[in-house]
Amino acid sequence: MLMDKKEFEEVWKWVLYAGDKILSIYQTDFLVKDKGGNDPVTEADLLANDILYEQISKNFPDHGFLSEERKDDSERLDKEWVWILDPIDGTREFVKKNGQFALSLGLAKNGEPYWGVIFNPATGEFFSKDEASFSVKLSAPFLSSKNIQLIESELSKPAREEGNFFASSTKPKLFVSLSEMKEGLFSEDTWKENFEVIPLGSIAYKLGLLSAGVGDLIVSLKPKNEWDICGGISLLSSRAFRFFPLKNEESYSFNNKDTRSYGLVAGTKNAVDYLLDKIPVESLTSKVRDKW
Repeated sequence: MLMDKKEFEEVWKWVLYAGDKILSIYQTDFLVKDKGGNDPVTEADLLANDILYEQISKNFPDHGFLSEERKDDSERLDKEWVWILDPIDGTREFVKKNGQFALSLGLAKNGEPYWGVIFNPATGEFFSKDEASFSVKLSAPFLSSKNIQLIESELSKPAREEGNFFASSTKPKLFVSLSEMKEGLFSEDTWKENFEVIPLGSIAYKLGLLSAGVGDLIVSLKPKNEWDICGGISLLSSRAFRFFPLKNEESYSFNNKDTRSYGLVAGTKNAVDYLLDKIPVESLTSKVRDKW
């Protein structure tokens, strides 16, 4: 049975509520723990995880659940519907308080990305979709009937024409990882000559911005977990966008035993064509890192 509008409205409310809690903690001197391997976690990650797990498990008891901040349950592998959550994608950016993080929640049906929502509580940007992706600028407190009405008003607008233009009039806007930029993975002149390169933190946040038409293209050369990208990939319609992991160039599938994929390209179709004309896919694939 397919999800209906009222059910998604409830999910938006839970996401807004979790975002309120994340923002409240973000504005304090919160504690940071290391999960190992320089992988930070904060009370905001854990609280948002608990809020959404509690609501989803109560309201969708037959669905599976996969989260970065929850012990994996192999029973999800046999579920038709699976929710895939990263309570805070970009925890390092959250800790730095640079605003480049996001809550990412995706829903997969038989492994296919079905629906998603990306929410950056620091900027008030809310990305979700009905027939087409849309973005909404909210104002705190996020959990209000006015904000739900604002989201619904965006859904009533006609779908945008996507994929046939660049966001800027000159070079396509290319979002890359802050850490990958610092490591020099985009230091070759080819990138600067052909693209307006914009380093940003969270991959989920970048996917939200891409879905809303703020940029044209994302390239990442490091591994991604399903919770990093499911919500964002779910926002990208196959009519307007191309997206694939670089290591095997296959379509994304979710709810796998091994949740990792390697390298990522996502963008409007003409932007991806432009990228592959300037930098052959074989050259991109050779740069993909298999380690975090």
